[in-house]
Amino acid sequence: MSQNLSDAKKISVTGGKGGTGKTLIAVNLAVYYAQLGYKVLLIDSDVENPNSNILLGKSLTDEDVKKTQIDMFQPIFSTDKCTKCGKCRDACYRHAILQFPDQFPSLMEPMCSGCTICQRVCPTDAISSGKRSIGSRYFMNNVYDNLDLLVGELNPGEAISVLIVENLIEQSIELHKNFCYDIIITDTAPGAHCDVEKALSLADLTLCVTEPTPFGEHDLKRILRLIQLSGQNAEIILNRSNLTDYKEPILKVASDFNIKILGEIPIDNIVIEDYAKGTPFVLDSREFPAKQAFLSILTNVKKKLKLEVI
Repeated sequence: MSQNLSDAKKISVTGGKGGTGKTLIAVNLAVYYAQLGYKVLLIDSDVENPNSNILLGKSLTDEDVKKTQIDMFQPIFSTDKCTKCGKCRDACYRHAILQFPDQFPSLMEPMCSGCTICQRVCPTDAISSGKRSIGSRYFMNNVYDNLDLLVGELNPGEAISVLIVENLIEQSIELHKNFCYDIIITDTAPGAHCDVEKALSLADLTLCVTEPTPFGEHDLKRILRLIQLSGQNAEIILNRSNLTDYKEPILKVASDFNIKILGEIPIDNIVIEDYAKGTPFVLDSREFPAKQAFLSILTNVKKKLKLEVI
């Protein structure tokens, strides 16, 4: 898929744990580059808890937001054709098909991944294609000048969140055909699971946001192991760098994984103030330490990606 986006620079912003500020970083990164004149797409792939729109002062229910339902395959069993052979049940790797001896199969919906293997192995063509809604995606054009936003949201109670992330990637390819983005930024979910791995697959550069705490150290190791396995190009951003005196363990993790710390952002009351207002702090006309540190990081990112001057 990423080959279809080869002419855009792709950045993923991730972190092993929630609350480190990765969405704050991703949003301000997107706004900053859009203000410079680059055409930017920001993808919120934290589909269980999307909130980048809030930091941009946007609601998913606004009239100008384009909402699209995302469906997945669901088998429908025909009792007229089914011979109760059990092949669909045996082939289902998630054990979503329940079938007792001499009974027709039935589906346990929350366990179904929509893989279609049951339909493919059925010898009597007794399984037809149904579908059920598992979530939605939202597209917002020109949230700010030159900045579009694509958000995925998983329905409550659904478990196959990676299908929403895959849909977002496919949609980003379609959007790129129409809007020719210079930069595509993906805000991933916290953690190191398959959703995150899928979102990272797009990236030319992955920014790992962490904090100087034991939890930050522990979960930074988890996300760096995933990045190591996938062979991604990664750098670390140390957010709230003056929160504690626990910086040395973070530096050691970076050294152990041979990954650089791209920059440090201190705690700043102005950032907190702008965050509460739903305003990207890079647009704040005031000068303050966190903003200066962040702009230095963005300059380094720009150099690493060899972005052309606009």
